[in-house]
Amino acid sequence: MARRIEQIQRNRKNRKTKESILFEFEGKNKTEEIYFRNFQKRDNPYNLKFAYGNDTDPVSMVKSLISYMKKEEINTANNDKIYCVFDADIDISKQKRIDEAIRLASENGIEMIISIPCFELWYRLHYSYTSKVIVSNKEIINDLKTYIPDYEKNINVYDIIKDKTNIAIENSKRLEKEQTKNGKSINNINCNPYTSVYRPVEYIMNRNKII
Repeated sequence: MARRIEQIQRNRKNRKTKESILFEFEGKNKTEEIYFRNFQKRDNPYNLKFAYGNDTDPVSMVKSLISYMKKEEINTANNDKIYCVFDADIDISKQKRIDEAIRLASENGIEMIISIPCFELWYRLHYSYTSKVIVSNKEIINDLKTYIPDYEKNINVYDIIKDKTNIAIENSKRLEKEQTKNGKSINNINCNPYTSVYRPVEYIMNRNKII
């Protein structure tokens, strides 16, 4: 019994000392969550957490995430990382709300992870570099099917692409550098294509010391 109590106390201590990596994804789209859950392992040096909501508006997403952070006592002062992941699509009318969400997120230690037009660009960059302007979400998905013929939303492709993750990170950084060099402002819908998904992925991989 004494040994079991000691183990429980040790587990509680570990939970307190581990940082949290918290994600929120938009709406009922499970593509992003399915992907990031592949990094959820028992021996991680962090607690991977997911905030649930059905919001698709970026400002509403950030506000919901702030409420979850307060409830779970997650904040950057504890070395926690908080990510709000969403697709900007190609709807220029979203830009005002995106800008407002970015401002609110910055004030609360949240990092906005934006894909223009959609998360599938991250998958596509595992195979080769591209900076071609994308006219629709359907276009990038059809392009991705060149490499993953059976691809559909909400399926787990991690095992198919995981060995190419470093390629995707480098291609994403190259794309960001090229868009910035061309005078594009990242996180603006006119910065097409663009994705910052590489940031939390690289952070998690570095924490796991597997790069």
